[in-house]
Amino acid sequence: MARRANQPQLTREQIVSTALQLVDEHGLEGHSMRQLGAALGVDPTSVYHYLSGKSELYDLLMDAVIDEGDLAAVDPRLGVDELLLTVGRELRRVLLRHPHVVPLFATRSFRTPAQLRPIERIVPALEAKGFSAAEIMTTMNVVGTYAIALTNVELLHRAQARPEGDYLPTEETLATLPHLQRLFADPGAYAGIDAEFEAGLCALVAGLLARQRIGALLP
Repeated sequence: MARRANQPQLTREQIVSTALQLVDEHGLEGHSMRQLGAALGVDPTSVYHYLSGKSELYDLLMDAVIDEGDLAAVDPRLGVDELLLTVGRELRRVLLRHPHVVPLFATRSFRTPAQLRPIERIVPALEAKGFSAAEIMTTMNVVGTYAIALTNVELLHRAQARPEGDYLPTEETLATLPHLQRLFADPGAYAGIDAEFEAGLCALVAGLLARQRIGALLP
């Protein structure tokens, strides 16, 4: 579609940056191409001069979020365990900055250069440890899915905006469950979502590496 003569010249970077701001503010379902065009000061249809449609825009939004991660932290000179931990931690960090984009990560595969670049940096280190192609794919998918899934659950809980006590079982419920009653009575029993994420990620990575070493990572 040709750009109208009186329309300002845009760049894809401007479009994506503005779209990400709108999604951060209104959510994926709450923004539209009409809103995007208005925010850019152009006719909404002219956006299609730069993008093929929403699917490409969603890919570019994911690219922009991934690019906010610290690729320098994914240093191939680190040990394999630290590389995998870094990927999981960085993915969670950038997703928490853009909660409304998380559904894209939960429903779309990584397929663009920007999305795959952190994995590209890790492949040689995994190969050097004797990981097969299938083991590398499995390991990266498991670590990425864990980070996305737990972050998504955390954000869904936040979105409910309910008092923390509403998530706990009542005294009546616990009356017939003495072991859990004792557990919930301990004020230090809940370590917090950050600690839970880190504990789960470390256990997951340690387990993946241990099973790969004995040839039991895959069935």
